[in-house]
Amino acid sequence: MNAISNQAASADNSVATRYGGTKKSRVSKKTGRIIAIIALLAAVVVTFWFAFSGSSSMLAYKSVGYQIHDDTSAWVEFEVTKEPEKTVACAVRILSDNAAVAGYRTVVIGPEDDTDQAGRDLTKYYDADIRTDQLGSSGEVENCWYVEDEEAPNLTNLRDY
Repeated sequence: MNAISNQAASADNSVATRYGGTKKSRVSKKTGRIIAIIALLAAVVVTFWFAFSGSSSMLAYKSVGYQIHDDTSAWVEFEVTKEPEKTVACAVRILSDNAAVAGYRTVVIGPEDDTDQAGRDLTKYYDADIRTDQLGSSGEVENCWYVEDEEAPNLTNLRDY
């Protein structure tokens, strides 16, 4: 039994000799804790920054429905979620069968009049009558933006009818 344990010990020594023994960590436990705390605080700060920086300019829009009256007019309904005290402009368009713009209109949505009611529901429905120069096949809200924050986005080759 003693011979077997000597062989195991010599095998362990040969492995340690061949590959080197265990190395001590160059970072003390205290330094490791400080690094872990700093990394945790940085992660919390970055999380809060991502969570609250986007909410300062909340704006969402979605097409709800459309109706093509004839080859000169159409109607589009859309919803906008915005901050109640801000003014928003939305580009609404009618597309033809070949995806060309048949009609276009910029709809400006002002701040809410009733500030008590404004905080309850930030999503409202709006509609727009749009004149067209050919028969349309679909209608949509293309883009919305806060008027105070920036100028209208670059929408080339489009005009209000």
